Amino acid sequence: MTDATNKLGHKIRNRGARTRRALLTALRSLLNTRHLGEIRPADVAQLAEVSAPTFYTYFKSVEEGLLVLCEEAGEDFQRLARHIHADWTGDRGFDAVRGYVLEVLSLWEEHGPVLRVEHMLADMGEPDFATSRIKRLRRLHLALERRIAQAHANGLHPRGLNPRLTSYETANLVESVAAGFALMRRADTAEAIVDTTVHVVLKLTTGR
Repeated sequence: MTDATNKLGHKIRNRGARTRRALLTALRSLLNTRHLGEIRPADVAQLAEVSAPTFYTYFKSVEEGLLVLCEEAGEDFQRLARHIHADWTGDRGFDAVRGYVLEVLSLWEEHGPVLRVEHMLADMGEPDFATSRIKRLRRLHLALERRIAQAHANGLHPRGLNPRLTSYETANLVESVAAGFALMRRADTAEAIVDTTVHVVLKLTTGR
């Protein structure tokens, strides 16, 4: 998300856009090593090599900058649905779901620190971050729900299974694996984790 104007009401031109991006990059870097509550606007400005007041030219708070990073991550997540919309006939289903799982792992490797804080704040009931999380996953949820509803209509799922809720739980499962992937690697190979996750997602989605 790129704002057309800064907090002073001035149009953001090339130099301003570079400064704003430097602040966002600095915030992302700090999230790798510090808890959100430990990050001050002055810390972000210092790492971005700008003056502390410059931070407030673009963001009213660290949380506002974080929300921009969440929204940027959310844009990358929109491409996940293509794996669910793909041809799943025969062995192609396994390949499509494997592509989905691998892409979620890649996105969490890139955006992990931002997404962990988004999860935390959304779970705490912060409305902007709850909305960000919902928006980030909505397209994926709808794609999964259609697949699950089709299998449910064909009698491949128990009658009491709710396709909408199952789509949420399936997406959350894959996100949980991605978030804890490094820890899981202590006991299992990456291939075993990925393939097991794919089989679980296929079962939850298709009932087969």
